[in-house]
Amino acid sequence: MASYVRILRPTNIIISTTTVFICTDILNALENKALLISTVLILGFLIGGANIFNDIQDKKTDNVNKPDRPIAAGHISLKAASYYSKALFILGAGMCFFLPLSAALIVWFIALPLMIIYSLKLKSVPLVGNGVIAFLLGLTFIFCGLVFGDIWPMIVPACLAFFLTFVRELTKDIEDIKGDKRAGLNTFPIVFGLNKAVQLVIVLSVTTAIFSFIPYLIKLYSVFYLLPLVFGVEVPLAVVVFLFMKSHSKSTAKKSSGLLKIATIMGIISIYTGATIGN
Repeated sequence: MASYVRILRPTNIIISTTTVFICTDILNALENKALLISTVLILGFLIGGANIFNDIQDKKTDNVNKPDRPIAAGHISLKAASYYSKALFILGAGMCFFLPLSAALIVWFIALPLMIIYSLKLKSVPLVGNGVIAFLLGLTFIFCGLVFGDIWPMIVPACLAFFLTFVRELTKDIEDIKGDKRAGLNTFPIVFGLNKAVQLVIVLSVTTAIFSFIPYLIKLYSVFYLLPLVFGVEVPLAVVVFLFMKSHSKSTAKKSSGLLKIATIMGIISIYTGATIGN
């Protein structure tokens, strides 16, 4: 039973659903509990379904890169995982009938198709696969804006989530290069080389760190945006750059991936505090 929970990547689901609460509070819509609960459930179902579907497609690479994952370890059969994924996708897509039409259309015609096409075709396309995952993470904020009727406050968090996720996905490709090669994938580090991939991670990390200050400089957020941003986003990005300048190893990529996940969470928190305190 534990494997059926673990395959969902519950940490990712918790982060995403917590993001919904944060977005809802920024939009002053917490009183709309029915819509809030529906949105949380829809995101949970879709993300869980997408994670399972991705693990089904990644069985060969996970045998090398992540042999402890439930399918690779033999705890869940491919058939059971397929039924599980389909059920969650159907639940998530079906519950969209409770949402405003614009939000439902985003799920039916953009998010859900991209989740499936990514795992089937786009994952191994250099930078495109990384971009799709980053786009879907950013789209979460736009989706919340459409659900509650105001997308403009969600533009900045969507952009920050996109860039941090893009860097993290590229870092994960560096970490998984051995298994991806064996599976015949064509990720950026495989096609263009490890050095080029590391250089791109460094450039994108520095660029993201610089542009993250702009919302404060243009007075979009209060000073309470800065403290969590500096310690939770800027410092991890600086550490990632430092680590990769010292070593291009799998261990470095794994540490950097964890740091970038923290940076993404802290970026959301910095936007929340900057938007709701002293603004």
